[in-house]
Order: sequence, then structure tokens, then C-alpha cells
Amino acid sequence: MDFPQLFSPIRIRRRELRNRIALPATLTNYGAAQRVTARWIDFLAARARGGAGLIVSEIIAVDPEALAHGAIVTGYDDQNLEGFRRAAQAVEGAGACLVGQLWHPGRQQLWHPTRSPMGASDQPDALSWTVPHVMSAAEVERLVEAFASVAHRLERCGFGGVELHGAHGYLITQFLSPWSNTRGDRYGGSLEGRVRFVEEIVAAIRGRCGADFIVGLKFPADEGVAGGIDPIEAERITRRLAALGTLDYFAYGQGNFSLSLENHVPDLNFPEAPFIDLHKRMREAAGGIPVMALGRIGTPELAEKVVREGYGDLAGLCRALVSDCDFADKARAGRVADIRPCVFDNWCWGEVHAGRPLAEFHNPRLGMPDESGWQPAPAAHARKVAVVGTGPAGLEAAWVAAARGHRVTLFGASPAVGGALALEARLPGRAEMAKVPAWQLRQCERHGVELRLGERAGAETIRALGADAVVLATGAELRPPELEAADGAMLSVRDYAREATAIHGGTVVLYDHDHSAATYAAAEALAARHHRVVLLTPRTQIAQAVNYCSAIGVHRRLRGLGVEIITGARPLAFERGTVRTEDVFTKRVTEIRDVKLLVYATPRRVRDALAGALADLDCRLIGDCMAPRNLMIAIHEGHAVGCTL
Repeated sequence: MDFPQLFSPIRIRRRELRNRIALPATLTNYGAAQRVTARWIDFLAARARGGAGLIVSEIIAVDPEALAHGAIVTGYDDQNLEGFRRAAQAVEGAGACLVGQLWHPGRQQLWHPTRSPMGASDQPDALSWTVPHVMSAAEVERLVEAFASVAHRLERCGFGGVELHGAHGYLITQFLSPWSNTRGDRYGGSLEGRVRFVEEIVAAIRGRCGADFIVGLKFPADEGVAGGIDPIEAERITRRLAALGTLDYFAYGQGNFSLSLENHVPDLNFPEAPFIDLHKRMREAAGGIPVMALGRIGTPELAEKVVREGYGDLAGLCRALVSDCDFADKARAGRVADIRPCVFDNWCWGEVHAGRPLAEFHNPRLGMPDESGWQPAPAAHARKVAVVGTGPAGLEAAWVAAARGHRVTLFGASPAVGGALALEARLPGRAEMAKVPAWQLRQCERHGVELRLGERAGAETIRALGADAVVLATGAELRPPELEAADGAMLSVRDYAREATAIHGGTVVLYDHDHSAATYAAAEALAARHHRVVLLTPRTQIAQAVNYCSAIGVHRRLRGLGVEIITGARPLAFERGTVRTEDVFTKRVTEIRDVKLLVYATPRRVRDALAGALADLDCRLIGDCMAPRNLMIAIHEGHAVGCTL
């Protein structure tokens, strides 16, 4: 076996897990009206069937005052008993241990018009600035019982344990942290007071659920705010709670709802596993109680290192298991190249943060009953299929169609695959995006797709092939901004990435009419070559198409590089080295001088010229060729067409 430590068993409490791979709690928004749904269960069960050893459910509300939006399921009443039983049967029946994450948002409760946010102290919430109701000692005691009651309900339904959610700035964090807990009673002040809430919850759960039931705690090893839980304080908390002998594992999620939330889901601008040194430090403080290391662990090689070198006893793989629920089984079987790669761009996190169901751009089967072990269904009749375009939409359609038994020829004008995504991967911090088309290309080769790269296919070429079905995935191009006059050098961000322009020095203007992460990566590249970078956008702020956590990083990097950001503005003209701009609200005109280059990221125009020439054939348009949208739609559309040809 290539990963002997990762696939070694581990004992937690009296339960032996089959390996060290854990799914940390992953918000899916698959619930409905606070009820467990089939998809809520299917998501967990797929990762159990895919070979993970420990499955932690997404948040389960412990109290009516923690009531969130309808996709968050409740544990404080009996409406979900049957759903919890089915979840336990599905996960435990597949050989994994199911742990339910118990949650109270505290001052983050912002969803209900007649329920009050509550907290350890009256400190405003760092994200919403909401000032909570300060809980009395009696209210704290009531919540202790609420946590224990929900744990007991889950235990009766067949769950193997619970995890107390004390990370990300939620209620338990608010009590543990000296930054947010300024109480003067027995639940505040000293370390002894601040951990009392957790200690009483654990004791109550242990009293209700018995000695065999697993109880874990997740909290920050570094809260990322001055005066909060730093590594020294986290060690103190860990040692004290470990000494009780009633907790069975620790997990550590960094940051809170301040700007340190960026550390909660470190994206592809972070190095791999940026916090495992913290986990190793906490593991030493835990005194033998298992520790789950997590945060940008995306390959079996890295997960093996985590266990082998003592960074953690468990490797928590959230986004990696969202990308591929069969990660564990593929790694164990030596099929590492078949693991659908996680690129950590946080698309999936952005979807749930926006209140939408969890989605991943390159896992179209996510949350479906057949997700684990999915293979395309054989076609009733083999067809000869031509796919034009080797971006992610065309690659997906080609490999899926070929896997179903069709004879597929894939044309690409470039000798390399990936289309615009391959260009994006050349920009600072975006290199990992290249893993997606690389994986799709391997699937094409595996399933016998005929690759005709470096060949621009016209209608005559396709007709000569004798194709009886055509998929056009020819993409779109960025349209130049409409200017009154222009005599200076202008490039789209794609052309800039493609050509690695030799223009250096002076001022460059970046017109941001796109708001994607790739645009800001281009701004970073420009800042390395020019004395001054001015970013213009007609909107009131930047990064509106970037998930909140990653947008924090965008602002931090651009400000650190000195990029000037002008909102509510558009370019009018570019003449004799001067860009004239207009304030879109006041119409006031200003000038930016000594401009060497104008780079633009703008709405796109489709490249669909072939469609008319092939109208008599079964011709389907997908991705940006159909209508310029996002990467998820491109891949999912390609997947759907491949499945239905």
C-alpha cells in the first residue's frame, strides 16, 4: 500500500476507525424547512461508501434560539428522528463512523425576526456588527442541557458521537476566547471560567450518552485577532480539557468572523496545509488524545505525511472530499491519478455562504444518490461524435461521451488543452486551476477520445469526419471597452496572460468589468511589471464574483501591492498616453497619465460561427459558446450533454 499510515486504523474512545481520513463538518444547505432530506443523507453516505473513516455531519442546531435559515436542520425536536436514523444507517452501514456536529451561532443568529442573537458578552459580531443579548448564567445552563439533549437524540438514532462546534466565532468560541468573553461570573474571566461552558456540556453529554459515545471539540488554534485565542492560549485550553479525560478528539479550525475568516478555508493562494505546524503543536498539548489536522490538505501524499510525521492523527479533507467522494478508495487502490483534483478556489464555499446548495464546479454528481462509484451509463447506440473546443466544457463532454461508448473526436485549435482556464492558470496564485483540464484530458485518453490538437476544425472538416453529432464548445472572447478614441496599447486579460507582454514600467490601467478572481490575479501580475496599477470598475466595490473568504485575500494582496482601486468609474478614451475616465454616478471626468497599457476584463461575446454552418446536423452548443457564464456551468453543461448524446 502506498499510504500505510493514512490507511492504518485508529481507536477513538472505544471505536476503531478503519483509516485516518475524515470528512470535517461541511455545510451543504441540502436540508429543507429545517428537515433532513435524502440529499443531506446522500452527501454523507457517498463519502462513507467512498472509504472515509470518520464522517462529521454539517451543523445541527441545538436550540430554537439558534434557528437559522431553512436549509439548516434542527436537532432540538423530534421532526428529524427518522432522517437521523436513515443517515446513521447509511453511513455506519458503509463502514464509517458518523459524528453529528452540534451548533449554536450565538451572536451570529441573524435569520429570524423574533429570535435574539445571544453571546457571552455584548461585543459586536465581527461580520455583521450585531450586538447580542448577554446570556445570564441560567440561560447558559439551559443551553448546556440543550446540547446534551440533542446529543442523546443522535445517540438513540445510531450516531457514533458528536462534535461541539467551537470554531469560526460561534457561541462556544465566544465563551472560550478572552477577546469575546468579558464576563465577570463563573463562565468568564480566567481560563477556568471560560472553559466551564464546554466542560459542563461534555459532562452532561457523557452523563446522558454513556462511556462509548464519542465527544469531540473543534475550536481555533489561532483565532487571528489581537487578544483572542492564539496558539499559546489554544495550548492552555487543550491541556485543561484533555486533562478531564472526557473528550475523545480535538479539531482546529482557524480564524473567526473577523477578516481572519480567510484562514477558515485557505484558498489556492495559500501554501499547501498552511496550518499543520499548529496542529502538531496542539497534538503535543493534547497528551495522546487524537487530533484532526485540516486546512488545504488535498492529496493522499500530503494526508499520509500529516499522519506519518505527527501533524495529526486524522487528516480532515473537506474540499478534497467535496471534489471526489471516492478519494479514499481510489488512494487505497493506487488510483491516485483518477482522484478528481481539488484546486481550493473556494467556489463550493461561496455557494453555501450565499445560501445556495453546495455545488462544486468539477463534480457534477455532487450530492446525488449515485455519486460514489459513478460511471456513465452505456449508450444505447454508439454514435460518431465531434467535439470542437478543448476548454473544460468540451473536455467534459468528450470524455463522458466516450466513456458511454461513443466514438469521439476532439478538436482543439491550440496544441494544449484548457482554453481560457489554461490561460488563467498562468496568472499569480491560479496555477492549480490547470489541474482541472489535466484531469479531464487523462479521462479523454483513458476512454479513447481521438485528440486532434492544434487543428482548427471548420464545417468541412467535421462533415468529412462523418460525425452524426457535434458538440460546439468554442467558448467566448472578451469584448474591448467602447471608447471615444484609442491609440494606445490595449489587451484583454486573456491576451495578457497568453502573450506575457514585454511592456514594463509606467502606469497600467486595468478595467474590471468582470469581478472574477482571475482579474485580480492579472492585477498582481501587472503590479510586478509596472510602477503604478490603477484598477477601474463601474461598480461600487470590487470582487463581487469572488466568494467572501477569498475576497478578503484579494483586498489584502492588492492593497499590499499598492494597486489603486477606483470604484464607480469607466474609461472614456485612451489617447497619447492618457486615459480619460468618467465617474458613473456624477459624470465627472478625470485623467490618468503616463499610461503604457490598458488591460480589460469585460463581458464576453460567444464564438458560435460554426453553429449556422452545421445547423442540419445534431449540433449542440455548451458552455460560453452557448452563453458566457461561469466555469461550473461550462463543466456541468458538458457533463449533461455527454450523458445524453
